Amino acid sequence: MNKWMACAAAFCVSAALLLAGCGSRPTVHVMKAEPSREPFTLETKAAPEALHTAPVIPQVSGNLISNPPDVGTIVNAGDELFKIDSSQYESQAASLRSQIAAASQAAAPSPSYSYSAPAVDDSLEASLLKQGIITRAEYERIKGRKGGAAQAAPAAAPAPAEAPAQLVASLQTLEKTIANCTVRAPISGVISQVYIGDTHLAMAGKPALVIRQDSPVTASVQIPSKLDNVMDKAKDDKTLTVTMSDGSEVWYGELKKQPNENGDKLTTYKVQVDNPDDEITIGNEYSIRIESGQNVSCYMIPKSAIIGDSTVAVVNDDNLVDMKSVSIASDTGGYVLVMDGLAEGDRVITDPPKSLDMGMQVDVK
Repeated sequence: MNKWMACAAAFCVSAALLLAGCGSRPTVHVMKAEPSREPFTLETKAAPEALHTAPVIPQVSGNLISNPPDVGTIVNAGDELFKIDSSQYESQAASLRSQIAAASQAAAPSPSYSYSAPAVDDSLEASLLKQGIITRAEYERIKGRKGGAAQAAPAAAPAPAEAPAQLVASLQTLEKTIANCTVRAPISGVISQVYIGDTHLAMAGKPALVIRQDSPVTASVQIPSKLDNVMDKAKDDKTLTVTMSDGSEVWYGELKKQPNENGDKLTTYKVQVDNPDDEITIGNEYSIRIESGQNVSCYMIPKSAIIGDSTVAVVNDDNLVDMKSVSIASDTGGYVLVMDGLAEGDRVITDPPKSLDMGMQVDVK
């Protein structure tokens, strides 16, 4: 009997604990959302890229007869990068030159002579001379010339014979192809990519190398589109400060807005920084800070209140949890600047537990 009663008591205790666990409500901390006007400052991280890059694209296919430069090689615009075997084109060009020379010689005309008959003089002096009124000497003096028989004179030298136009056009095309077999750097910079493999084969129209210029560098950041006017005003008022830092060094730059033709909620901006001494390493991550010096209407809440990328949990009057999607403009100093999604007086959960779910009842501390 005592054994049965002990088992029953243990069962009741377990059931009570289970029921108590099912009915327990998480305790959360909240803060009331209050609108304010704060200076817009954005802090983020980004890996800078080269602003200017140029692919090296051969115009001719063929085997390389010289090695391409290695990644990291510094080149100047116009430097020879590699050569493609042009022997077949040289042979074709030599054959065309021979054909053109032969065609020109065969078409050359022989020199010819022409005879110009003396012109008929029907002047008054000639009439007087014929009538015997004046002598020949007087006639010559009047005319100011000397008489003589007309002579045969060689005609003007014939123009050189022209080669067939089709042969000339073909030769010009081949000469251009031969010139394109020497591939040169389109810009000054550093070789950043080499796509030619062990086969040492260049393909016309396909990149063989990429050249980048390490100054200036650029990094992309995104800012809510509704702040575009704020950023424009910051530029006009000269209150905008843009920096890139590795934690020890700080470099100042400029901000360039990119087109937002589709009306996206976020506008992409490019942070551009000069890098003449190669102090900034392309591909490494750096801290980007943008200070507008302009106040914006917003809600400031702790960063810890953000669930995922852009969700916050709020508690309604019945202590039930609701989830709201918010538009975050910036993250600085442990707080986020929220532009949209909250209303004045919302009770925002500042420390949402992982088990928190919409519709859950909570105790507010």
